[in-house]
Amino acid sequence: MAMRSFADPETKFRIEASGTPPSVDGLAITEPKWLVCEECGAKVRIDGPDGHQTTIDNLPHDRDCEQRDVVSRYFEEQYVR
Repeated sequence: MAMRSFADPETKFRIEASGTPPSVDGLAITEPKWLVCEECGAKVRIDGPDGHQTTIDNLPHDRDCEQRDVVSRYFEEQYVR
């Protein structure tokens, strides 16, 4: 499978803000909370509660998502080459 970079201008991802007050999730209303694939809607929490660093590689894309092959340079260097 050919890998594409998330920085490729043809890929579409967005960062969604919390949208809730700190009393709900500990984040300000405008603070980044979700990394979202605009193709299939898959999303993952940014800096999840377990302290794990979220990357583009963590998105649980749908099986037929055209962006399933989008990965970070780190992932490609560590696991593909």
